[in-house]
Amino acid sequence: MYDLIIREGRVIDPLNHIDEVVDVAVENGRIAEVAPSITNASKSELNAKGKIVMPGIIDMHTHMRTLFGHPHAQRMIALAGVTTTLDMAGPLEDILDSIPGSGAGVNIAILQAAQEGETISTSRPSEAEQKSFIEQVLDHGAIGVKLLGGHYPMDLDISASFIEKASMLNAWIGWHVGNTQHGSNIEGLKDALGAANGHFLHVAHVNSYCRGQVRNELDEALEAVKLLKSNPQVFSESYLSALNGTRLTIENDHPVSKVTETCLKKVGCTPDFEGMKKAILTGRVGVLCDDGRIGKLINGEEGFNYWLSHKTVTSGSFAVNPAISRFILAQAKRDNGSFVVDSFSTDGGTYPRNVIVENGLCLVQFGAITLNEFVVKASLNGARALGLPTKGHLGIGADADISILDYERKKAYATIVNGEVIMQDGALFGKGTTIICDERGDKYLKGRGIRTYIKKPLDLKVIESRFVP
Repeated sequence: MYDLIIREGRVIDPLNHIDEVVDVAVENGRIAEVAPSITNASKSELNAKGKIVMPGIIDMHTHMRTLFGHPHAQRMIALAGVTTTLDMAGPLEDILDSIPGSGAGVNIAILQAAQEGETISTSRPSEAEQKSFIEQVLDHGAIGVKLLGGHYPMDLDISASFIEKASMLNAWIGWHVGNTQHGSNIEGLKDALGAANGHFLHVAHVNSYCRGQVRNELDEALEAVKLLKSNPQVFSESYLSALNGTRLTIENDHPVSKVTETCLKKVGCTPDFEGMKKAILTGRVGVLCDDGRIGKLINGEEGFNYWLSHKTVTSGSFAVNPAISRFILAQAKRDNGSFVVDSFSTDGGTYPRNVIVENGLCLVQFGAITLNEFVVKASLNGARALGLPTKGHLGIGADADISILDYERKKAYATIVNGEVIMQDGALFGKGTTIICDERGDKYLKGRGIRTYIKKPLDLKVIESRFVP
């Protein structure tokens, strides 16, 4: 007897070349059978007639923290159909500590941010400190580190040194590009790719560097495509929402984040307390708050009072991502037909912009990508890059991580992780969290009673040999 049978859904599985209406059976957390009509009995059934059944969505850039956010990020991505995510900043211990109260049944891999005064002693740490920092986070369950160049820039040589150390230790390294010379823009992207110098690098949210800060948005997006094509060892993602995410904290009458400063100028406000006040009151930025179930953005008097009551120590979103660059980066391809930007992402989680399903299916309906290609970018490419061979597809023996989508409404209908329904039709059922780590962090996490999934080592050949839809 099977544990679960998903009936009559249109199954899209690019790796196994499936695009047809079939049943899917689950047993012991794994895919047990995929067939036109499964006759075996099961403990439960889920009717997916008229819906899309695909490998679980893997969001390659979110923020699961409760620090500067709220405890609902896991619930928010489960509601959005996401089964697995890469948190890109941590704090690692904050996420691990939050699992008992905030776990919603999803899988999370974590990058710990390298931030002066928080996780590293200075913006110019020694090579020994860089190496020690990376080793420590790997031993405690992260898969690598994140450079916050857009928010807290470091000198380019230090960022390049971090990339080299991560390569030596076979650790994942992500970079919100930007340095002390060039900011979070197309010039900063050029610098980052040069600093990588042939080593692996995950370039975060490519769309963020194509906001028209240096040239017009179209030219910047086309240049980003050209740069990524020339650096096949670089993994990248971009998101589909107009909203960004940043810290709204003001210290000494100045934003603590360079990104926030840039956003304030872009929306016509001064980069200071009065400028932020104006931006909130006029709805040019939303302040992230906790409504008890999920996070939402508020502005006007309500948002301003909330911001003040928290002594400005909040996060928020500006609508600064141009449609043209988001569109180009979502569908651009290499000469062999693989995608230039490997995955969809949201930079969401805590932020209410978890719109891979909504906006991704809009691209399908528009004709920019096919449904098969949507699944490649929303699931398979992330699984391949992260070293998760049992995810990203629905082959026999694969993890039963499944997203069921309502194509017409462009909404996630159900989220299934390890064979367990953690969300269905807006109702949440999942508990706990599985942390994706490598062998170095497994013992520490298990010692804390945390479920683990041991990923395969980072493999540059897999990154470079991209899947062709």
